Amino acid sequence: MFRSATTLTLIFLLLAVACSGPATTPLMDAGSSEENVPIDWSAHEDFDSEAYREPPVAASVEVEHDVPEMLLSSHNVPQYSRQERPGFRIQIVSTLSKQEADQAVEDALAWWRDFEEDPSLYDLYPRSEPEPPVYQDFRAPYYRVRIGNFISRANAERLLEVMKDDYASSFIAPDQVVVE
Repeated sequence: MFRSATTLTLIFLLLAVACSGPATTPLMDAGSSEENVPIDWSAHEDFDSEAYREPPVAASVEVEHDVPEMLLSSHNVPQYSRQERPGFRIQIVSTLSKQEADQAVEDALAWWRDFEEDPSLYDLYPRSEPEPPVYQDFRAPYYRVRIGNFISRANAERLLEVMKDDYASSFIAPDQVVVE
C-alpha cells in the first residue's frame, strides 16, 4: 500500500513538473526590427495566369422541357379549392390518453349520424358533406378532439348549442380551418 502511494505521488509530481512552463520568459530584443518586416516575394514570382485562361461558356444552350407550356406559364396558375385560414372549431374532448381520444372521435361521428336531422344546420354542413370533419390533434401532453371548420364564430356557436346536450364541457376554440 505504501509503495503504490509513493509511486502515485511520484507520478503526479513528475506530471506537474512536465506540464509547468519555464520560470521566466526570455525578453525579445526590442532593438532589431528586421524580423517584423514582411518579405516581398514579387521579384521571385514568375506565374503567368494568362496561360491558363479558359474561353467563356457558350450562352446559347437551349433547354428542352417535358413539361407542357401551359404549366410553365405563370398566368395560368390554378386556384386550389382547399385553403387553411384562421377560424373556429368546437373542442369536445381534451385527454391524456390516445385511446380515449380515438373513442371520442368515433363517438362524435356516431353522434352526428344519430342526430335528428335539423334543416337549420344544412347551411353549416350541406348534404354533399355527410358529416362534419372531426380532428384529433396532439399537443403534448394532451390529445384534443375538435369538430368542424367554421370561418365565423356565429356558425360555430349554432352547432355548439346543439352539441351542449351531449358534450357539456365542449367549447369554441380558435384554430386553422380548412376552407373549400
